[in-house]
Amino acid sequence: MLQQISYYVTHPEAAMYPIATVLLYPVLALEALALIYIVFEFGRFTLEILRRDRKRSLHRIEKAAQAARSSLEAGKHDDAVADLAGISRNWLVARFAALLGTGENMGRARLLKVLADTEMFATKALNRTRLWIRLGPIIGLITTLIPISPALVALAKGDLQTLSNNLVIAFSTTVIGLLISGLAFVMSSARERAYLQDVSDIEYALELLEV
Repeated sequence: MLQQISYYVTHPEAAMYPIATVLLYPVLALEALALIYIVFEFGRFTLEILRRDRKRSLHRIEKAAQAARSSLEAGKHDDAVADLAGISRNWLVARFAALLGTGENMGRARLLKVLADTEMFATKALNRTRLWIRLGPIIGLITTLIPISPALVALAKGDLQTLSNNLVIAFSTTVIGLLISGLAFVMSSARERAYLQDVSDIEYALELLEV
């Protein structure tokens, strides 16, 4: 045992192979979990896109802001919140309205704070997939390179079965890693455009509200 430890201390490169080999199965498990998560997230993204309100217009935003201002002047804070929620039926606008609560405090400072919190919710939703744009290829590359070493050893020994098994793992995991990254990129790009539009609509409505 001491001789083996001493050998690895004096030849650190020899320790890299067993360490890399041990990492293969945990990283494979992580890649499988990441694929399941991305597929689930893509289903949620698809529903989000299908339910998205496509009837937005400047006239609708202006009408909602005018109605909210009239409700505030009449002291009807609940109605003012409901009027602002009428900007669109998109979830980010609904989240903004939910954060306003009963609308008892509709001062400009609080409205801007609620808007900032709404933007944080949007950022959090985007980060769920942004992370995997880079992690997908990294995991795929790790699970590609690790099996290459035993594949080369098998090639030197003429063990074609072991060689083919390791190459199958290497190339399959590359495809999975790229698939994870590709789906994450599509979702992040589409959501970013949609959320920026929603935040812009809310900001315009608040400017018209003139609180």
